[in-house]
Amino acid sequence: MTIPKFKDTPLEELDLVFFDCEFTGLEILKHELIEIGFVKAKAKTLEFIEEGDIKILPQHIETADPHSLQLNGYNEEEWKNEGVGKKEGLEEFLRHTENCMLIGHNVNADRMFVQKALEEVGLKPNFHYKSLDTLSLGWAKLKDKGNFKTFSLLNELAPHFEVDTGREHRAIDDARTTYQVFKKLIDK
Repeated sequence: MTIPKFKDTPLEELDLVFFDCEFTGLEILKHELIEIGFVKAKAKTLEFIEEGDIKILPQHIETADPHSLQLNGYNEEEWKNEGVGKKEGLEEFLRHTENCMLIGHNVNADRMFVQKALEEVGLKPNFHYKSLDTLSLGWAKLKDKGNFKTFSLLNELAPHFEVDTGREHRAIDDARTTYQVFKKLIDK
């Protein structure tokens, strides 16, 4: 068994990948991962390294939740022109996550869909098994300040910190928002 390179690396030295995923619905056994947006930043300085947006062609669009597709802006023509197969899309994501820690908003949902998709195509994660969550961090830092009800990224945290959210529920824009909100939360 190969031991991951990050096994003995202190967490604070791992570069960070802020990411967001979009799905054809919220049922992990029924729905599919269709978009991954990411922003990569240096570990200690949070300096921007790179970003990307990966559209993955759905294999079973017939099982999609129409509300989810409307919410995340799925457009068949856009995905046909820009989309890639699941394995190719995940390999692209993994090229940017090696020896990194993932950060997301409500990160567990995104990690579960990514893990399921990786298993389906025979790939393994190359990122750290631990992750950070801006939802939890927001709650810990702001629970006694302001009028937060759900600590929503787009409706509460981003407006609180005056962060531009771009297009709502598009993976790259939500990844950028997560990155900016994280930096504000760390400054608090």
